[in-house]
Amino acid sequence: RDACTVPLKNSQTGEEWLGIPPHPQISNPAVDFVLANRDYLGHRMKKTLGRLKLRAQSQFQKEEALQYRTLWKHFLLLEDHISAPFRQILLNAEAKIGPNFGNLDVKSYCGGELYERTASYLVLKSMVAHWEKKYADAQKLESIPDDDSYFLQQLYTGDPKR
Repeated sequence: RDACTVPLKNSQTGEEWLGIPPHPQISNPAVDFVLANRDYLGHRMKKTLGRLKLRAQSQFQKEEALQYRTLWKHFLLLEDHISAPFRQILLNAEAKIGPNFGNLDVKSYCGGELYERTASYLVLKSMVAHWEKKYADAQKLESIPDDDSYFLQQLYTGDPKR
């Protein structure tokens, strides 16, 4: 919470205080904090902040729940602000590779700047990993005897058709 806190000022009264900026704005110290602690923060931190808000809310601690809600929204905004360019680059690579998937002239649609080639490589590697998992699941399903005693093993193996 302290990393997101910046000096704020009420434009009507001139009153100054420390707090989290209003929703569409981000604070630079918070960006620095999130980047420096990226390995500790992430999906679990999103869940944790949401759970803390819900816990305070269920205990009828309205002020604390509002503070957690503000912090949670600010953290989600920071995550989107930091990782949006990377996600957009990958989406652009997926849009280029998808229609050309059967085309063996990879250079024609995976060229460009270094970041575009890197994104294309990541998309192609993820496609390979996805198909390898499907193949391994199909092999494992074929090796499992078709018997009622192996029903659970068939269920948790995965469906190669998906």
